[in-house]
Amino acid sequence: MRKEVVIAIMIGLVMGLFITYGFYHSQKAADPSQVATITEFDDQELVTTLENGKLTIFSPDDEVIQSETSTKVAGSTAPNSYIVIFINDTPYITQADETGNFSRELELDPLANIISIHAIDESGEINTIQRSLVVYDQELSLQEQQAENDSVEDQDA
Repeated sequence: MRKEVVIAIMIGLVMGLFITYGFYHSQKAADPSQVATITEFDDQELVTTLENGKLTIFSPDDEVIQSETSTKVAGSTAPNSYIVIFINDTPYITQADETGNFSRELELDPLANIISIHAIDESGEINTIQRSLVVYDQELSLQEQQAENDSVEDQDA
């Protein structure tokens, strides 16, 4: 009987430690430094930047529709960090300057583009932010509308 009580106490302690570790890990993952802030520039123009404490992206904005086929990725991070930018799984590498600022002009694919910016600091810590952009070409939409009209006319005939 005494042996079973000792085993039950040991199992209870181990389970308690697992639960405590899980709670600690979940609280640590919900880092309060990852907040969206709104920074005000010139005459009430608002620019939204996502900050996770060590990586801030100034441009491009998230969920933008544009006609230009290139964009400037600019931001701030720890000084001399390496920056790896993926545009639809195509990597581009640059480095932040002594003040931590970086920027690079990049070409976009037609239609949907997922931009993933990874900052790797001297200690090896990686911070990541994602943006999505759509390159919308008016000629492409006119061709799609013409194709839809042709298919409707074919169905009516």
